Amino acid sequence: MIARLRGTVIDQVEVERDSGFDHRGYGQVRGIAAGETLTVQGWAIGKRSVAVGVELRDPEGRKIADVAIDQLRPDIAEAFEGMVGAATSGFRITLRPQGAESEIQVLVAFDDDVKAELARISCRFEGGAAEVDGEGWTVETEDRENEKVMFGKEGWLYLRRDSNDILGQHTGKVRFEREQLEEWGAVLEGRMRESKRLSAVWACVVAPDKESVYPEFLPEEIVPAARRPVHEFLEVAAEVGAPVLYPLEELAAAKPVFDVYPKTDTHWNYRGAYLAYLAFCAEAIGQGLDLEVVGEAGVSWVDGRTEGDLGSKVRPEPLLGATIGAVLKENRGHLVSDNEVNNHGRVWCFERERPGPRCVVFGESFTPFVLPFLKETFQRLVFVHTSMFATGILEQERPDVVLSLPTERFLIRVPNDAKADAELRATALRKGGKLPWPALA
Repeated sequence: MIARLRGTVIDQVEVERDSGFDHRGYGQVRGIAAGETLTVQGWAIGKRSVAVGVELRDPEGRKIADVAIDQLRPDIAEAFEGMVGAATSGFRITLRPQGAESEIQVLVAFDDDVKAELARISCRFEGGAAEVDGEGWTVETEDRENEKVMFGKEGWLYLRRDSNDILGQHTGKVRFEREQLEEWGAVLEGRMRESKRLSAVWACVVAPDKESVYPEFLPEEIVPAARRPVHEFLEVAAEVGAPVLYPLEELAAAKPVFDVYPKTDTHWNYRGAYLAYLAFCAEAIGQGLDLEVVGEAGVSWVDGRTEGDLGSKVRPEPLLGATIGAVLKENRGHLVSDNEVNNHGRVWCFERERPGPRCVVFGESFTPFVLPFLKETFQRLVFVHTSMFATGILEQERPDVVLSLPTERFLIRVPNDAKADAELRATALRKGGKLPWPALA
């Protein structure tokens, strides 16, 4: 196999733009060589549909990488005023060549499932070629990590390049299809129906995105939309009478007193989680339950520092941000079992000696911040890491209360509750664990 000699540099880069792209949209690409790396950057917007991503391919048509179109381009927003996606039309990625193949095809993907070639990039290597292992291109790790993080004002970090297109949701580019809203209506009605069948109180608390709680620290060019997918979801919930809470007002009202999210994490801190806990307890009590609520006097708040899931991605050095922890003055609830499955499929069971109601929580990564409070409120508390509503688990546990705790940005994907038990079982087995109920394991 012939490939480039290690230690040489990219000597010359040529970009040939495809004029046929003009039928689909506007855009430009640059190839910038820096030693042994090539940065591909540019911008793209669509005429009849929205440009949502860039795909890079080698001469054989094999995919090199997918690149999100989400970088701030105020110059493009000014030049194409009023066009959807212009303000965040930029893209950028850094590659390192692993072989002699020098041509890269740059395709733009649109939201109507059409892809159009924007340009081709050709590279010439200084020093010729020699026989070495490897071929094609690899994405620079540092570049890949940094591009998941958006730097806002005053040191606040935000998420980008996620599979749910959080920036698209918050700028109005991503909305629900009518069919999805109908599916959500059916899901919510099904959860209420199943809870009633099992004689359980059900409530849903949507964990707000950090962008919803702290929009004032977003970069100046990111203009939040007045309506987001969560508002459409809440309207559907109201139409079917589902007890859905969205504690944005409670979180926003607390900001002048204390932070409810760290600067370096997408999740709320324990202060923010406690506010969501209080909102849930108020809802459950309103539905007729007698709950022991952990009061403010029962918690000591501890200041700390955290990299978080955003600060840890910053390269070359991770960033730390302030956070707030919680220390309960009395711990009656204790972890009694853990199936040790990572993320989805994880099951934690807590118990306390004092009699009281039982609760099952179906939730995602925001949920562990709420568990220290919930385990003091319920005699038995079961947390299942999932966005679904698993009826089989509820039939095993027979809880008095069921809490669904989804994350705002994940609502754009409607869960399939009919497959919940089977998918959780398969996920746990695939990860080397199992569900803690013999009938479901």
